[in-house]
Amino acid sequence: MGFIITEEQVNTWIKKDAQNKDVLKLFSMGSNLAKNPHGKPERWIIDFDDMSLEDASDYSLPFEHIKTTVKPERDNNRMKKRRLIWWQFGVNSLTMRKQLNNLNFCFALPRVSKWAIFIPFLSTWLPGDKSVIVATEDYYILGILTSRTHRTWMEAQKSTLKADIAYTPKTCFETFPFPQNPTSETVENIRQIMTQLHDYRTQQMEKKQWGITKLYNAFFDEPSSKLYQLHQQLDNAVMEAYHFKSE
Repeated sequence: MGFIITEEQVNTWIKKDAQNKDVLKLFSMGSNLAKNPHGKPERWIIDFDDMSLEDASDYSLPFEHIKTTVKPERDNNRMKKRRLIWWQFGVNSLTMRKQLNNLNFCFALPRVSKWAIFIPFLSTWLPGDKSVIVATEDYYILGILTSRTHRTWMEAQKSTLKADIAYTPKTCFETFPFPQNPTSETVENIRQIMTQLHDYRTQQMEKKQWGITKLYNAFFDEPSSKLYQLHQQLDNAVMEAYHFKSE
């Protein structure tokens, strides 16, 4: 918990030294993806990534905070690596970071949620281990993952936790067969419908100050709602990509 800081600390440290913003990030633990407009995180965290001790110490205020709050606990950690590299997280997910490095955003959902809906996630935010990340900016991919086809697959493959969906990448994503030979017209059609759906959801979340869960609770099963209608269009387009017929 020593890595977690307040927004007040963030503002103070950046005011004193602008370079501190490089290591101060909004931190997503999953629940914010479902309940906040745009899924915006609520917590701030100090993130030295895989920096050396010397490089991390250049950010003096965040570094001293970690030295005071984290190092005493790490000195008693049973893992040698965590004792020695006390200014870094225990797991840094370097492969994920590399994949996200050249993206403006990716797509994310909470590991456990009611609807399991992927939404855009800014690459400047830091996802925690309760978030599932797909490293692409392509709304065609988002359209496939949002469709009834993927949701049907997910329902069959998911783990369950009470009434919620536990989306596990190994079973729900890695096993999922994406369309193999869609036409370029079909791909672009899915991309455009998903963009419309995203724009609609964004507008509604901003207007109502709702998160994605509240929006879907209210309108997903209402045939007269635009959310329902856009999902129907998306589902039909994805069926075409697979060359499936409804029957």
